[in-house]
Amino acid sequence: MNSAKNGTFLHMKTTLFVVEGIHDEMHLKNFYPHIQTISVGGSAINRDSLEFLKQYQDTFDIVLLLDPDYPGNKIRQTLEQELNEVQHIFVEIDKARYKKKVGIEHMKKEDLDKALNHRLSKRKEQSISKREFIELDLQGSEASTQKRNKLAKTLHLGIVNAKTMYKRLNMIGITKREIEDLL
Repeated sequence: MNSAKNGTFLHMKTTLFVVEGIHDEMHLKNFYPHIQTISVGGSAINRDSLEFLKQYQDTFDIVLLLDPDYPGNKIRQTLEQELNEVQHIFVEIDKARYKKKVGIEHMKKEDLDKALNHRLSKRKEQSISKREFIELDLQGSEASTQKRNKLAKTLHLGIVNAKTMYKRLNMIGITKREIEDLL
């Protein structure tokens, strides 16, 4: 897509959503027929898909929309290491659950609509120190888990333990003061 600005044309990157499997792709295309997706073939990550993403990472805005479970987080970590810049969408496990299964393919359209509006990009600078994180009681006490879960839900950060919460808070660039206001 090109747009004119001061007589010059800017090229806007196409967004490419990375999902785990073909059922996730079909589910998204059912609701959003023009969405661009690629499946990595499950937790093993198909080598061809990874090579494609590496080769064309400058062509696309790559957004990771993966299942909120262990395999999804493992894929997310691998792709984050292999690719230069990715954006993240974290979904709540209860929004992606159907009976005993968890996956993007089980999400309702209204939950997908909300999730797609909460993309996160990794920031290079640290917004909250480990000391501040502990001072906010997000690690190390009986109330920490409950506080982390509340904050994760409010900020659309997905499933988090203390280490993951700390990393994702810095990813979104939120400050101690902003967290205090939310809690």
